[in-house]
Amino acid sequence: MLLINGLGGLIRAFDPLRDELADYQTITWDVLGVGKSQLPRWPMRMSRHADIIAEILGQLGIDQIDVCGVSWGGALAQEFALRHPSRVRRLILAATSAGPVMFVKPVDILEFFASKRRTSPSTLKASPHPIHRLLRFGVVNGMLTTNPRTYYHQLTALVDWSSLLRLFQLRQRTMILAGELDPLVRRYNANILKRTIRHAELHVLPGEGHFFVVTNAIGTARAIRDFLC
Repeated sequence: MLLINGLGGLIRAFDPLRDELADYQTITWDVLGVGKSQLPRWPMRMSRHADIIAEILGQLGIDQIDVCGVSWGGALAQEFALRHPSRVRRLILAATSAGPVMFVKPVDILEFFASKRRTSPSTLKASPHPIHRLLRFGVVNGMLTTNPRTYYHQLTALVDWSSLLRLFQLRQRTMILAGELDPLVRRYNANILKRTIRHAELHVLPGEGHFFVVTNAIGTARAIRDFLC
């Protein structure tokens, strides 16, 4: 199973989920500009990110794979499945949507990283801005990069991207995972995906927010197992 991370997500953000899915072969990587991956000179479009996935799988000798994308990675998972349908057996879309409406403005991220108090656990709930609270949680817990340029590049990939008018083309069995209390990707996004993708089912994790893949890795893994069986 291929795991595609969210906005600014580091490889280790998937560690709790991979531990719960230890009997599965899971593959993930740092998106260009994240972690130890080199930042491109210019931002790339979502289609190019999807083609890079195909190149990675080709180098690994993998013809077909289950794909799980989280948040920004869920958008990329959709694009990959649309551009390379024969490479995707089953699709899992977690905390994501069919368009950039769910994502933050670059200015919000720059404002957050300009704050010297961003990594203090004691200020985790200090900011009323939901985006700042999510970023602080991710940074404090070592899940997210602190390089603002990375976020700019990934957000730029979404400027003209949407899958909404193409989702009917997906033929793979698809599971949509959503956090009941997600402040970033509201529940209606999951409902849109469920109604638009032909063979889709929806699973909502009660009481969970945007980072349920980490905060409830056990429940997320259980839902994935039930879907893949």
